[in-house]
Amino acid sequence: MPIPIEKVLEAAQKAGFDSELKVAACLSVAGWNANQNVYFVDKDEGKGRELDVAAYRIFNGVDEKPEVTCVINLLIEVKKTADPFIFYSNKPRSYEGPRGFGLFNWSNTEPPGPLGYKGIERSRPFKNPEHLARSYAAFRDGKTNQIQSGILSAFKAAIHEQERCDETYSDVSGDICFFIPMMVVEGPLYECFFEEGADTLSAREVDEVVYMQNYHSENYGRVSNGVFIMTLRAFPAKLVELTQWGESMLATMVENRDKVKRKKPLGSTISPNPAQ
Repeated sequence: MPIPIEKVLEAAQKAGFDSELKVAACLSVAGWNANQNVYFVDKDEGKGRELDVAAYRIFNGVDEKPEVTCVINLLIEVKKTADPFIFYSNKPRSYEGPRGFGLFNWSNTEPPGPLGYKGIERSRPFKNPEHLARSYAAFRDGKTNQIQSGILSAFKAAIHEQERCDETYSDVSGDICFFIPMMVVEGPLYECFFEEGADTLSAREVDEVVYMQNYHSENYGRVSNGVFIMTLRAFPAKLVELTQWGESMLATMVENRDKVKRKKPLGSTISPNPAQ
């Protein structure tokens, strides 16, 4: 006897697979290229792990030489929860927070190149957060590992993609790629924090939070960077902001294309006598 369609849909929704499809659909509508169930190598475990969604969008100015390109890669874990995910945060110190070239990135140009710190930060989403999240917990016991696995998978996937990147448009182009670890949650997010000067904990429902991941292992060394966490309902608007960020960076690179100076390949040398 066939299983009723309603039961199939109920099982899919309970497992959370529909949330991944919603995220992929949002990306497609917004003009981003999305790949689902992408594998990356976890250097701590020494094996492949699955990332829910890897997406990218290319912004390029190739009508003149040297060409300039900017690629934004989103490494996304998707979670579904009926109970709140709670993040505990406080105000960032002056030197904290992922910004500029502190974001995971790869470039084939010598600094300062066509895109400087101000060009990166001018229109960047998530910049200057009021708080940085330091820890987290699920409202229901036993669910905190969902948050941890999502954050670490996105974080390690971003490192994996950064380390294997070689996005070169041509032999004279100036190219830069950013790798943004993200977790999209279909369900409620809450932030707990102390107001300045207060001794009572405050809480509020939020649509986004920046979690500061400070990671240390023998295989990765010490790595600190932000993981950008948001609700599914906020995701489409954030994609618009990310697109505007890419367009802004490209405009800066086009304006400064004369500053493109390619890095020498590793191990290359310049002969003192070209005739030799």
